[in-house]
Amino acid sequence: MPDSALAAPQLQVVDALLNGANLNAAADQAGVHRNTIAYWRHTSPAFEAAFRDAQNDRADMLREGAVARAELAFQALEQILQDAKSSTSARLRAAIFILNHALPSPAKERRTTPTLPKSTPEPVTQNPDFVHKNAQTPQQPYRRPDPKTGRNDRCPCNSGKKFKQCCLNKPQTAAA
Repeated sequence: MPDSALAAPQLQVVDALLNGANLNAAADQAGVHRNTIAYWRHTSPAFEAAFRDAQNDRADMLREGAVARAELAFQALEQILQDAKSSTSARLRAAIFILNHALPSPAKERRTTPTLPKSTPEPVTQNPDFVHKNAQTPQQPYRRPDPKTGRNDRCPCNSGKKFKQCCLNKPQTAAA
């Protein structure tokens, strides 16, 4: 996507992001509100592509810097491990960090193991009536099979007492 398709404030936002600014700082530099940037991302394909490219370039730059400093970081961890004056918790955290990053992750192991060829799955046909079925059919209200027994009505067990004095506080199976 050529940059000429972008307006001047949009180019300023993309440039600010490439130079490490966050969204709020980029919006301030371009003289726009941060919500304007969100609007551009949703409505302008050219800006969205430039924005995504700027974020990817920034991430690549940070990743390259981290890789360049990785050896120094491991040397510092090694010094912590070998220094007898270091606290045991610092030495333990350094050792755990090295082990976590030195051992292959399960995702890496899965990529290196050979995989068997998969058979082609059968295409899934979906019944359009089944999709969102709960949203399409309204729930029916619960209807009692018999009228509700009031507290002062005669008890349904035919004891001759009021329901509140006979079966109200008993389990339902005993009252039936």
